[in-house]
Amino acid sequence: MKGNVIAMKKFFAVLTALCIVVLCFSSCGKKIGGEVPEGSEPVTGDSSSTVPTDGGDETPGEQTAPTGETWNGYDIGFVKDNGLEYIWNQLEDDIKEDVAVVMNAIKNVELMCELPNGIPAEDSNMFCHFIYTMCIDYTYMGNSFNFKDTDGDGKKESLVLPYNFDAVVTEADAWNYTSQLNAKLDEIIAGIPDGTEYERVKYLHDYLVLNTTYGETAKLPFTAYGALVEQTATCQGYADAMHLLLTRAGFEAAFAVGHGDSLELTHKWNYVRLSDGKWYILDPTWADPTGRDDPNFINYDYFLISDEVLMQDHAEKFDNDYYGGKYYFDIPVAESMDLSYHMVMGYYAETYEQAYEIVEKQALECAQNGGRYVYLRVSDEDLYTDVYHRLLLTDYGAEIQDIIRDVNEQAGSNFGSWRQYRGHKDGKGPFTFIITLVTKDEQ
Repeated sequence: MKGNVIAMKKFFAVLTALCIVVLCFSSCGKKIGGEVPEGSEPVTGDSSSTVPTDGGDETPGEQTAPTGETWNGYDIGFVKDNGLEYIWNQLEDDIKEDVAVVMNAIKNVELMCELPNGIPAEDSNMFCHFIYTMCIDYTYMGNSFNFKDTDGDGKKESLVLPYNFDAVVTEADAWNYTSQLNAKLDEIIAGIPDGTEYERVKYLHDYLVLNTTYGETAKLPFTAYGALVEQTATCQGYADAMHLLLTRAGFEAAFAVGHGDSLELTHKWNYVRLSDGKWYILDPTWADPTGRDDPNFINYDYFLISDEVLMQDHAEKFDNDYYGGKYYFDIPVAESMDLSYHMVMGYYAETYEQAYEIVEKQALECAQNGGRYVYLRVSDEDLYTDVYHRLLLTDYGAEIQDIIRDVNEQAGSNFGSWRQYRGHKDGKGPFTFIITLVTKDEQ
């Protein structure tokens, strides 16, 4: 979620309320639909343990041709489509079989599928949540599943699949969304500059932040399509877009769901594993806060950070039970800050003297390059308080005034004041500063 996290949309109504029609054809292609089998039992999303999305898939045309990637005779092209390598490799074989059948049915916009092994009734909700979170590229997918009654063996074996009928009516509609999304992904990936993996990840992160606005006004705001094609999305759209960008660029990636700055609001963020073998967190939604009047502003407090740092102002990260424990996958744990923005850029201080020098150097660079933002991360809360009082509070001398005066003399700039964005307060939030230098003309 963005800035002060905004509540996610409620899950769609059960599939029987979606007005599914009998299969028919039109000039645009076959309509999605068919009668819901008698005895179907709705399984809907639980807002306490998942986040909502809308849907998309592949290129228009026939979608049934094998991709060349198979497992035990199953086409597993959906794994690459949705960037699921990390998840797929952890699944038990019986779950892989059921997942393969369901994901291929979704890829081909089918109404119903038979599960080879079946899902225990007590796990059916969890299984549907799991399937829903994996439809990252298939953005036409809905989130209200139905199971057909079983033969009394305690397992659900026939799954009725929901689609987002607010956005799609025909199979061609569904595939068109994915075709557009994949074209945009290819375009962005092609623009990645040569450089280190840090620079490549930063390019993808910055592109998403600078070209997406937080909101729900798009047709598919809860999806990667909303974020990258419509350029308007909620936290799920940001996170799903970041996931696809990372995996299409060749990075191993995963995601987590939890609560942002409130236990009542659900939030989603990303993990990437880099060549040092360590996992790092990105939260692109919180890198693009609401209420900023500068479209070029990026908050790097959440770029390649650890779980410990993230949880300074994120309320909760859901544990593995959310994904079904032994059935599904282990959520990564990020323990390193080695490649965080502040560490790589040299904006990390362990003493006040270091902090002063970092701010002074960046202020001069801003004056020379037309910038206005100064970034700083400090080692602990005591140093944060010291920097805040001595550098920024007028009542304590505000030594940043000395920096501004010296920079103006050296570079001929006309900075006159400053503003601080966010800040550690009441034991919450990262130990970071984002200082905006304001010219005298802007005062």
